[in-house]
Amino acid sequence: MPSQVTPSFLTHVAANVRARRIAAGLSQKGLADASGVSLRMVGGIENGATSVSTATLDRIGIALGATLSELVADPLAARSARIDRVGWSGDKGGEAVLRWSIDTRREVELWEWRLEPAERYQAVADPVGWHVMIFVVEGRLTLELEAGTVEVSAASHVFDSAQTHAFANLGKDVVRFFRCTAW
Repeated sequence: MPSQVTPSFLTHVAANVRARRIAAGLSQKGLADASGVSLRMVGGIENGATSVSTATLDRIGIALGATLSELVADPLAARSARIDRVGWSGDKGGEAVLRWSIDTRREVELWEWRLEPAERYQAVADPVGWHVMIFVVEGRLTLELEAGTVEVSAASHVFDSAQTHAFANLGKDVVRFFRCTAW
């Protein structure tokens, strides 16, 4: 069973992408061309009918001059650094929750993750200049990078995320960690 994004997350993304696209004077095709995301995907996102990865939202955000936190936030709520939006749900009960996002010269995001045994999240490469900081607070996280595998438990690890990477729980216990993405 594929991982799913929660419906409220899709509703917020749909409203925010549509509003920002219109404010930018772009058609859906114009946004697709500017972001490198297919026209079909842009339409599905705006209709709230398509699950979307954070990598795709990052590409759309760059084209619209918006951060990921601005695209996933409740459009009716006041802007806050606290987000608390589920961005990924695993097929065994794991989830990724975007907890905080702080505007800086560039954006820094803090995600709280829980991976159940045998769960794995595959990520695509981020744009050049992005980095990920991992802070494992429970269990043992297997970080799969292009250069090799790194095991992290009760510790932290920083890596250049402009490469495909994955987070995996190969053990028998829950893994809890924080992921801070900075660019």
